[in-house]
Amino acid sequence: MWTVLFIAFPAFSGILLSIGVLRMKRPFFTLALHSVALLDVLISEQDDDEKFEAVNVQTSKTVKSLLLNLTLLSALIALTFYTYYYLPGHFWADVLPEQQKLFAFGVGTLLPFLYPKKKQSAYSPMAQLFHRLILNHYHLGKALLKRQIKGIEHPVQADQTTAVLITGLARAGTTALTRALTDRGPFASLDYSNMPVLLAPRLWSKFYKPKKKEDKERAHGDGIKVGLASVEALEEYFFKVTTNDRFISDTGLHLHEISAEENDLYRRYTKSLCNVGQVYLAKNNNAVLRLKSMLPLNPDMTVFVLVRDPLQHAFSLMKQHQKFEKEQTADPFILEYMNWLGHHEFGLGQLPFNLSGSAPQHTDRGQLNYWLERWMDYYNYAKTISNIQFIAYEDFVARPKEVLERISTATGITLKTEGVELFEKTALNVPVHDAGLAARALEIYREVVPASPA
Repeated sequence: MWTVLFIAFPAFSGILLSIGVLRMKRPFFTLALHSVALLDVLISEQDDDEKFEAVNVQTSKTVKSLLLNLTLLSALIALTFYTYYYLPGHFWADVLPEQQKLFAFGVGTLLPFLYPKKKQSAYSPMAQLFHRLILNHYHLGKALLKRQIKGIEHPVQADQTTAVLITGLARAGTTALTRALTDRGPFASLDYSNMPVLLAPRLWSKFYKPKKKEDKERAHGDGIKVGLASVEALEEYFFKVTTNDRFISDTGLHLHEISAEENDLYRRYTKSLCNVGQVYLAKNNNAVLRLKSMLPLNPDMTVFVLVRDPLQHAFSLMKQHQKFEKEQTADPFILEYMNWLGHHEFGLGQLPFNLSGSAPQHTDRGQLNYWLERWMDYYNYAKTISNIQFIAYEDFVARPKEVLERISTATGITLKTEGVELFEKTALNVPVHDAGLAARALEIYREVVPASPA
């Protein structure tokens, strides 16, 4: 009995140490974030006065965070030392052999880590920290981008397609079409394995070599399997960083007139992702914001815009919005992740495209009319863009081989068009909506897709 009591003290000391280390996770992560934020300011290209002030502010935060961590760590070590060596002597003589004490202490340190915890996110705390360290700091991103494109040139080649862009309002089939193209042509794209070092994937690939297996259904719950090899809408982060989010506000996503300098950076960046003979392929639902200024600068880029029956499309958007609202409330990191990538299509971070210059008339995201109006605003603007080609979602679902053949003809790129998986899609009964709004949306649909699918 006395032996058990003697063992309890070093075991308690080990438990205390582990709990303290686990509790220090938040202040340690804060220190890491402040430290990288200081580095981000130091490498920024701000003018001297602004930079000096920003450095002072961030240095103060970093030093305070460092002192807090040192204080907590010192207190934890002192408390552990006290409970291990001195606390037992207050009750009775400590005669337990040192080896047994160390064993009990070791067991105690393991117990808190073995205690089952409810998983709150698909990303571990360390993974979340790493994403924040990289994606939250735009000056660091620009430095990484310079390294990625060093020595890369990409002269425009008007006589051939060197980039293919798939776009359209979310839930129009852009992911499915992009994935169909990925394995059927000489394409290079960003994928999940490039996260979170999106602006220097070549550097990141030297350290991170994951198995690229698509075995997990994506968060949308639509049956599409994803993995680290899955192409996704990741290029938008480039535009966010290089423009400092100037086309994003609290009220919406605004038109982005891309400059020749920004375009040159973009094309050199996309070229850096390609091996000899490869064509850059991207899916980007936000591309509509800059297509009018981008296409004249890039005659070697071919753009395909997916369009879907407005009622079915609006209903799909509304359902996804409700789904992601719940998921982002349960796991706030999902909202952070989507905001980093410029995914404002639905969820708590949903922002409307501001393409017409007028504020939305319907503001209730729980009603179909809001999403119908978003559909109309998007495609009413898209139809005014020259040199793009519309593809009906319904055509791709029913006749994917013909759609791929059309893309092959338009781009001059040889594609494997056999064996494309058909998608089972059943039209759903949509909720109550404004019939006049739906009729106007259908007119736009028929205008951009003259031959309505059977």
